[in-house]
Amino acid sequence: MGIGTWLVGLAGPIARQILISLGIGTVTFLGLNTAVTAALGAAKTALSGLPADAVQILALGGVFTALSVLAGGVTAGVSMIALKRFTAI
Repeated sequence: MGIGTWLVGLAGPIARQILISLGIGTVTFLGLNTAVTAALGAAKTALSGLPADAVQILALGGVFTALSVLAGGVTAGVSMIALKRFTAI
């Protein structure tokens, strides 16, 4: 058994693992992205009913930036959990 046969035998399971990880990662990201986008849309819709002065005060207070930071934190947290669970595959 030569080194070429050994490398080909090793490459198959590694390629399979990479493809599985990419597939699960894509599905997880797309689902998470949809959920976070819907949540941010709902928050913006809820804030659109406020008077313009109140929205300006909220903008000065950084509420919209805070919503973006929270969305990023949720995305990062779920990604880390998914990464921990899928590395066991």
